Amino acid sequence: MTGASGFVGFNLSQYLAQKGHRITLLDRDDYCQRLVHISPLHEMPFICCDLASDRIHLPPGTDYIIHLAAMPHVDYSYHQPGEVFRNNTLSTQAILQYATEHRIPVLLASSVEVYGGDWGRVYHESDPYAPVSPYSASKVACEMLAHSYAQCYQLPVKLFRLTNLYGPWQLPDRIIPRNFGRMLDGLPLDIQGSAVRDFLYVDDALRAIEQIMLKGKDGQVYNISTGLGTTMQEIGEILKPMDRSVAAVEIREQEPTQSRGSSLVVHSGRLRAELGWLPQTTLEKGLEKTFRWYQEHPEWVRQFSREYHTTRETRSFIVDMARYAVPAV
Repeated sequence: MTGASGFVGFNLSQYLAQKGHRITLLDRDDYCQRLVHISPLHEMPFICCDLASDRIHLPPGTDYIIHLAAMPHVDYSYHQPGEVFRNNTLSTQAILQYATEHRIPVLLASSVEVYGGDWGRVYHESDPYAPVSPYSASKVACEMLAHSYAQCYQLPVKLFRLTNLYGPWQLPDRIIPRNFGRMLDGLPLDIQGSAVRDFLYVDDALRAIEQIMLKGKDGQVYNISTGLGTTMQEIGEILKPMDRSVAAVEIREQEPTQSRGSSLVVHSGRLRAELGWLPQTTLEKGLEKTFRWYQEHPEWVRQFSREYHTTRETRSFIVDMARYAVPAV
């Protein structure tokens, strides 16, 4: 599993280990201090590797690659477009090449950001690409690379596009965990009110990923999403009653960058029809479970307090600015 120290990778490795899968973790570091919390019951080998520049060496007997590694923050790509596009495409090409040479099937993570996002639309897998950000453009390029390797080299590849996920271990430079961090520290909620997004609890996404790996069709693309749109202001209305100390909600009508569509709601019909998957966690229940987790792990959350204390009008709220040593302004 590449990108194993990331939000999805860490949660997915724990989930698959509990299901009996044996996993090798690969990432460039554990900057966000997730892997140090792996249960001793699920000890897994870790390979430190920068896929965009290092040679890849996976253990003999590797029978599947789940490729999650990417610089995933849309706003970071707005400020560092070349770095994000280079990293995401080069790492994907390297994995596809290695998989081709060793005849290993690949499950490739993409993003619903490839659709762009227009008001009033619900997107399907058949809809055309309309990337808005450098990040989403890099994901389009990665998808096309995967299809080209499948065509040229008969590499078995499946793809999935993730909607906006939330849950335990997510960095608080995303809207939901950012506000959980602020709630822990007695700060007003910071809500961008007009955008509409499709939010899915991470455990539901993990089930979908495993089902696609085991039962999905080669060459197929699957949306992992709810098909339900929620405004940021509605998120704020759900969060506020969870903590009686929250005295205020700051509503911002505009995103700090022009790197996202106004509304991004995505249908998961193919996943439901072919594999019988359905979301099991309502937004209200998922947010309750996530906030409870943040309350129980304040020491992990507060290592990023600088980011969730600062305004989103600057770059400083993005954890990757510090991770990749890019000066914040």
